[in-house]
Amino acid sequence: MKGFFRALYEVIGLPQPPSETPVYRDVIFPNIGLLNLGITLALLVLFYLVINRWMRVATFSRPSHWSILLVLNAVIAFIIVIAQVNGQNVVEHSYMYWLALLNAIYAALFFFLFSLVFRKLSVNASTTPF
Repeated sequence: MKGFFRALYEVIGLPQPPSETPVYRDVIFPNIGLLNLGITLALLVLFYLVINRWMRVATFSRPSHWSILLVLNAVIAFIIVIAQVNGQNVVEHSYMYWLALLNAIYAALFFFLFSLVFRKLSVNASTTPF
């Protein structure tokens, strides 16, 4: 898993300053990657299964509602990186914010891709986001 997340997050370059690279590779990348996937899946379960299948809230099944959760997922993913980096006592650098932005983009991408699977499980939102 570390190798997968390392390849995913080092797209923007190696962590700066270089002395922090092992902390990013061994701790931060796997943590934010797993949290990103977990929170994305939790929000999708909430939207498609809890709200739009079991509760059958037909008024919360529009693409605008889906977009709200997509943006919320991206914001949470951004905040997770800042919290993880600060929790590891890594030197604050611009790389941290670029990593947070990249993680937010990945969160939105994962949310969209997993939506294509989860929407089939919903009663009211089976056509959302399309």
